[in-house]
Amino acid sequence: MIGGGWAGCAAAVTLAQVGVPVTLFEQSATLGGRARRVLLDGKIVVDNGQHLLVGAYRQTLDLIGVVHGRDGVADLFSRLPLTLQPFGMHRPGVVALAAWPVRAPFHLAGALVTARGLSWRHRLALFKTVRDLARAGFRCSREQTVAECFSSTPPSIITALWEPLCLAALNTPPARASAEVFLHVLREALAGPGAPSDFLVPARDLSACFPDAVARFAAERGSCVRTGVAVRAVDGHPDRVTVRAGGSDEDYAGTIVAVAPHQLRRTIGPAAAAADGWREPLQRVSAFAYESITTVYLRFATPLRMRAPLLRLDDAPGQWIFRHAARVSTPAEQDGSPVYAVVISAGGPHDEVGHSELVDAVVGQLQRLAPDLPRILWSRVIAERRATYACTPGLLRPRPGRIVPRVYLAGDYTDPQLPATLEAATRSGVAAAQALIADGHHRLA
Repeated sequence: MIGGGWAGCAAAVTLAQVGVPVTLFEQSATLGGRARRVLLDGKIVVDNGQHLLVGAYRQTLDLIGVVHGRDGVADLFSRLPLTLQPFGMHRPGVVALAAWPVRAPFHLAGALVTARGLSWRHRLALFKTVRDLARAGFRCSREQTVAECFSSTPPSIITALWEPLCLAALNTPPARASAEVFLHVLREALAGPGAPSDFLVPARDLSACFPDAVARFAAERGSCVRTGVAVRAVDGHPDRVTVRAGGSDEDYAGTIVAVAPHQLRRTIGPAAAAADGWREPLQRVSAFAYESITTVYLRFATPLRMRAPLLRLDDAPGQWIFRHAARVSTPAEQDGSPVYAVVISAGGPHDEVGHSELVDAVVGQLQRLAPDLPRILWSRVIAERRATYACTPGLLRPRPGRIVPRVYLAGDYTDPQLPATLEAATRSGVAAAQALIADGHHRLA
């Protein structure tokens, strides 16, 4: 198993559940990939980017239930209905809504009835849009952008609802985001069973939510996790797979490659890259563009007034503010002061700004929205320049599963329907593991 992100961890759990021991290689010191724990200044535990799960992430939540126990999900996440509430003082024209805790589609109807900042004409237009999308099966042309798909929607609704949801789900601006993928996300979140549109905000760091528990779960079943070990060649043979890990060659019955798309060629090595099976996957990932996610972490002298664990900002520059699950690991400094995460999704002018200047811009934004903002004590910026691939119309992605004999591919970029989300990652990991089991390569060669 190569890659200890959420895709690789999902595959490891799937194999461990049926008694297949695995060796999981991760070149970083911490499991989790692009959703993992980071220690700042030697004392503050945060994540390498703020993430949000939704109730529609059924595969992810099922796996978390496997490794933590069925009651573990409730302890790991703060659950609230689909919520768009502004940070700071009330501002005219700003939309605030919260879905009702009832089954779809009545949860959204209730949100529209009680929403602030929408005229009745706009409420009816929004309800009609969702109804028409549902009647069409949440389908559109493969080549449409989100902006084109919603071109008849009042601009205020696009700004208040569709744009922030598009950025949160696809990490790609509506003007260049795939409407086909966005509508699939909406279908999952608005029309699925249970409470699919609920927001689940992590109450612990992301590594604790899943990867750490995966390592324990797998180890209890005979598996081995090797962090800090880079793989630089993966050669499939009729009777085995040879993996070059940490400078030495090791043979396995089969393997799953679950690394980021821009790491794929370097991981499998030049010999494997020349094989026919790898030609198409490598061509497709070479055409990917990437979007950044920037998280500005802040601590204040006193807690902020927040009506919910996450609130909307005005996109100048931050889009969301979260009450983060960070903790201070040095006992002498555990003063109870929470850490807040301001998130800027997708690329933009902020990518060219220095970290100190960006902190000043974000603090200025918060002061403008909440003039009584407390004194800032600490700040850090984590910028993932290639956080996700750009989810654009008609983008060709590699097919998941077997690539060459005994070698399988996983990763959020291989899921045929979802954008680069934790759910896409875990689905791909489970699918790859199931394909390996079906082919019988989990048996000793």
